Amino acid sequence: MPFTRASRDRVFDRHNAASDLVRTLRQDDIRAQFVWYLVVGAASLSADLVVFAALLDTGSPVLLALVVGFVVGTLANDVLSRTLAFTGGRFRRRDEILRLFAVSLVGLALTAFLVAACVRLGLSAIAAKLVATPIAFFWNYFGRRTFVFHSDMPLGTWHLSRQAIERARARIAAKNRHV
Repeated sequence: MPFTRASRDRVFDRHNAASDLVRTLRQDDIRAQFVWYLVVGAASLSADLVVFAALLDTGSPVLLALVVGFVVGTLANDVLSRTLAFTGGRFRRRDEILRLFAVSLVGLALTAFLVAACVRLGLSAIAAKLVATPIAFFWNYFGRRTFVFHSDMPLGTWHLSRQAIERARARIAAKNRHV
């Protein structure tokens, strides 16, 4: 059966997508690592927001709630980052901790500035925090990748990422066979 032009284009697009996935996923692949850091960030943000909101409910000042929530979120982020997104040991442990705190303090200052500015513009403290969060998220990811940890993913998450890509490649190849 002859292909029409549209169906040939569809097959060509699927073939290119499958070819892109065939390439070997390197352990320092920024796309896969960023996906893992999204998981880390979501869990860290949850810890941060729960503490932040709980402190606000007890009548704590916004700045205190912001700082304590941020510290709890940063501690959760450190543990999860080393487990899921980054390989530690790039620097001596003491230096790594100092670098982590430096990146976190820049993130805290950035977050505090953005929250204060948004509150002055009339947003609630929670809404202001949600505005500041994506900016702090990108800073934290690139700051940790650049200044704190190795750019490699831990072996476990790297293997899971490779398996996910292989499954996606197999699905694309199966669809190509049926077109």
